[in-house]
Amino acid sequence: MGTVTNLSHDNKTGMSDAPATNSILAKRTDSRQNPLVGAFVALLLFMIIYCARPEDWIPGLSRAPLAKITGILALLALVFSLRYVRQRLPRAVVFMALLVGQLFLSALLSPVWRGGAFGLTLDFAKVLMIVIVIAAAVTTIQRLRVLIFAQAISVSTIAAVAIWKGRLILGRLEGILGGNYADPNDLALAIIISLPLCLALLFLSRKWLGKILWSISMLVMTYAVFLTGSRGGFLAFVVVAAICIWGFAIRGHRIYLLVFAVLAGLVLWQFAGGMLVGRLKGTFNVNEDAAAAYASGQARQELLLQSIKITKQHPLFGVGPGNFQQVSGSWHETHNSFTEMSAEGGVPALVLYMLILWTGFKNLSAIKRLARGQRESSLLARALLASLAGYVVGSFFLSVAYQFFPYILVAYTIALTSIAQKSAAQSQEYESTRQATGAKKLCVDTSESELTWHSG
Repeated sequence: MGTVTNLSHDNKTGMSDAPATNSILAKRTDSRQNPLVGAFVALLLFMIIYCARPEDWIPGLSRAPLAKITGILALLALVFSLRYVRQRLPRAVVFMALLVGQLFLSALLSPVWRGGAFGLTLDFAKVLMIVIVIAAAVTTIQRLRVLIFAQAISVSTIAAVAIWKGRLILGRLEGILGGNYADPNDLALAIIISLPLCLALLFLSRKWLGKILWSISMLVMTYAVFLTGSRGGFLAFVVVAAICIWGFAIRGHRIYLLVFAVLAGLVLWQFAGGMLVGRLKGTFNVNEDAAAAYASGQARQELLLQSIKITKQHPLFGVGPGNFQQVSGSWHETHNSFTEMSAEGGVPALVLYMLILWTGFKNLSAIKRLARGQRESSLLARALLASLAGYVVGSFFLSVAYQFFPYILVAYTIALTSIAQKSAAQSQEYESTRQATGAKKLCVDTSESELTWHSG
């Protein structure tokens, strides 16, 4: 009987050791992640400054290069925490580094204006630091949610303020701020790629007040998109809406979301779709022209052909970042991010740009497989898929290749892939431990039964 008692005691001890071991491992993991808190805080500040642009509406802040300061702080914090980083350099980061290097070569070899090209490339190179910090410092789903929240709330606020100020150009809503929001088309695309993020945060919100506020935010953002009259933005919006309806409503078994989306779309179209309808009609018919839509469409076709011509003339290094305007004949951008890269950075820049976007979609495909049973990761992956697809469609009609938004979206997919991989590995380890514990318990029970039978 003493033997039986000892066996039972060992079993209890083994079972109690498992939570203790998990607790120790969790503490070690936290201790490794804590040194990256500084990098994450600086990154969060950068995201708020880049998305909300407080220097444009708070007097005095425009004199300080806030984005540069926070970007440098994030990089310094990461450098001092490199010994805690264990993951390999993601493929998208390698492509980003090669793209920045290619653009620097294009600037140095530019036949047009080297100084301007070098300045634009130097400013664009900051995004490489931000992508590296996101990949290294965003190690938990909570941190990723905070970053996405910062972007979503900033862009939704910009949309609300733009509607409130009501600043119109030929009947089209434009951003009241500079930078990424000054042009109606750029404002529309920035809003569109943030809409799915708001939708994911709505479903992740546990309180009804949060759900209501995110719902209102999305309605305001959609209203702003319609008011911009952006044709490229509208096509991107259709793609984003279709992917969200499929991923969240149909596959997610939320039919009420489909009904709500249709009703909201009809109402918003009735009140704000007039300018957009006129511009869509005027694209191919001069008699239906609205806000010079027909002339704009014809000019963009000429710019597209001119950008392809420039690419053929300078296939290796292009004419230098930002220099297409000077050789376009009309001082306009390409209005196509893909030919913007090829004409200004050469075909290698175009290939690297496409590889970066492709890596984002590939990461999302991997997350779909890894995040089964992980509700939070699955929702964020669906939202990022819609955002990235919306950007790709919109970028066919806009010169936004040097903006940070697409690369930040890809960086989100890098972080989410790493998080999903860790979670899947932990789940597998837990399942293996549970099975081993169950087998051990079965062995002990069998031994107890045999000893009891012999005693009897």
